[in-house]
Amino acid sequence: MCPPQIALDKSAAQPTATADNAADNIHKTEIVYVRIMERQHRINPAAMVKEHILNPMAQRLLPDTKKNSNQESPVNFFTGARRRFSDGDDNSDDVDDADSVMKSFRELTHLTTDQSTGEDGDGWLPKYKVPLKMFQIVESNKKRKNSVVVSFKFKNRSTKREFIFDTEDQANEFRQIIHDNQNLIQTRAKARLDWALKGIQLQEDERLTFLIDICSGSDLPQSDVGRQSDPYVIASFEGRQIHQTGYRSNNANPIWTLRKGSLFIWKVDALELFESRQGLVFEVKDYDTVGEDESLGFFSVSARTLYKWPDNERKVFALKPLPGETDFKQGKIAIRVRRATDYDIEFMETYNSKQTNLRSQPKMKGAAVIKEVLTKNSRKEKDGTREYRVRPGPDPKRQEATTWLTKDKLEQECMKASHNWVDIGCGNLGKIHLDVIKCDKLPNMDSGGNFGIKTDAFASLVYEDCFVQTDVISNCLSPRWMPWSQRAFVFNMMHTSSQLFIAVFDSDDTPLNDHDLCGRVSIDLCNFMPGTVYTLDYNLFPTAKSSPRDAKYGTITIRLRLELADEKTLVLSNMKLPQSVYVNVQTQKDFHVLRQTVEGNLDTKEYSLSTITAYCDELMSYLTIYYGLEDAVIRLFLWRGGKEVFIPAPDIATKSIKWFGFRFPLTSVIAFLSIINLVEKPDLIPSFLFASAGW
Repeated sequence: MCPPQIALDKSAAQPTATADNAADNIHKTEIVYVRIMERQHRINPAAMVKEHILNPMAQRLLPDTKKNSNQESPVNFFTGARRRFSDGDDNSDDVDDADSVMKSFRELTHLTTDQSTGEDGDGWLPKYKVPLKMFQIVESNKKRKNSVVVSFKFKNRSTKREFIFDTEDQANEFRQIIHDNQNLIQTRAKARLDWALKGIQLQEDERLTFLIDICSGSDLPQSDVGRQSDPYVIASFEGRQIHQTGYRSNNANPIWTLRKGSLFIWKVDALELFESRQGLVFEVKDYDTVGEDESLGFFSVSARTLYKWPDNERKVFALKPLPGETDFKQGKIAIRVRRATDYDIEFMETYNSKQTNLRSQPKMKGAAVIKEVLTKNSRKEKDGTREYRVRPGPDPKRQEATTWLTKDKLEQECMKASHNWVDIGCGNLGKIHLDVIKCDKLPNMDSGGNFGIKTDAFASLVYEDCFVQTDVISNCLSPRWMPWSQRAFVFNMMHTSSQLFIAVFDSDDTPLNDHDLCGRVSIDLCNFMPGTVYTLDYNLFPTAKSSPRDAKYGTITIRLRLELADEKTLVLSNMKLPQSVYVNVQTQKDFHVLRQTVEGNLDTKEYSLSTITAYCDELMSYLTIYYGLEDAVIRLFLWRGGKEVFIPAPDIATKSIKWFGFRFPLTSVIAFLSIINLVEKPDLIPSFLFASAGW
């Protein structure tokens, strides 16, 4: 059996235990694991008869002599590896040192670097790696002094193996090398700990409990095409995830609240915290419904910074790219940390026990995506005409005839009278009959557009105390609602000035994702004549502030008819102010649909940096107006000069006329004369009020 080989870096065998130069020392290379390799070569059956060869790592005997002699046999090979402190995990490339302390082994076995890969498949291949700190020599075989028994953990399983060397000296040297380098790891870990503490005195078995608040992000990078990212934050320690926030949809400046998982309690041993290499790591990712979430960057908070963090102080950290990820060169995250009190711990435990797991957003399963892509929505007949599948389904009374229709027949069918009407509302002034006929050129709100996945459209309608929705037309940018589907509604009128709101959404079946707004429109019903059937086309816009007002968000076609019960009652109702109404819905998703139908996607009450900035700008504009009014009132009542007036005056010295300017309180004079006249003639008050508007 070929002897084990260990390639150790000599530079790593120069430990420095003092804390003064520990900072320089931790950036030098060090051995971090033992690599297990296997050598593939052909076994001579005759040699196997003389000697029974055992492969302890593979836990099996080499092939029996009665079997095929060409079968290959693995033989174990050990090599040390080194890496820098700033390198990645164990998947990084290894560096073997040709001038290792085990060079004598290579000379004895005639295995040089050039011979590491032989011909005819006779070469060394990596098998797996074991961290050196988990690699322990437990005992020696008393019967065979040239063997070493070791134990280690591989894939969370404890394993014990016996390694047989050619000579006893090789076994002893192997033990000594493992022992020396394990001492080196401990020495360097002690040096790193002293350098991290820098005078901080930890109590024995000190345990830290932090309340961490992931406050907000600013200027986060955009990884999606045509929209902002959907960011969320993952907090991890020593490679273990300890917390994850919820994602904020389509937001480059997100603010995480308690409901979105901004707060969490983290308990850690103080010694374990300072022995960590990176401290607490925060990674920002972009949530995607389909596919893997993309990393937007990360930042780490050192153990010393966490330990000495002033209570409730808010700090901002810039994002850096992970190795191998895109460097967006932008984005910041603000967090707040304090030592958790007993009340904090009790509050978070109570809150988490009452909340559902908001952070486990389900993604679209692969089968659902494939089914959506493979569903055939059109077909070509033998005569060359193309037919389209009727969605959401055919007419129950004419299933065969209405399963597939041509484009012209689809248009004819959708314009026919509706079969089913939903009567809703508590008004008594009249009725509004409305059919949602079709939409055209809707934007694709799904991220799988390249795979044929399109908007799943449905219409939402809000009128006074009424809130209704049509059927969903899946995977279509120009949906047609058929007469037998849910598309027709009768609204009972409470007041003539009430507006009708219609919006089109992209349906999202995942529980925690909101329906995406395609566009909306508000309709004033005051200009429609009763008893007349109107077929109306409206452009859709996500908000009333959309500019420029073009039709890039699609159009909607509706059919509308008014019925009035009593015109006299209708006229008298205009003398009263419309009453406020409240609409209750069952789910939060329906609430978001209702709100966006009425207000659009511009939420003036959303808790975000942009909303706060808008309110601040509005207050500043009011302050500017106040300053102007204050100055005008002071000038008016204190007769301060505002208008510069020039009058002629003789100049005796030059015997000529010169013009002298002075500020005359013209505004105060006009106000004074106006008040005098109004006291005597109060019937002129309306005239003076209109005149003052221009003044």
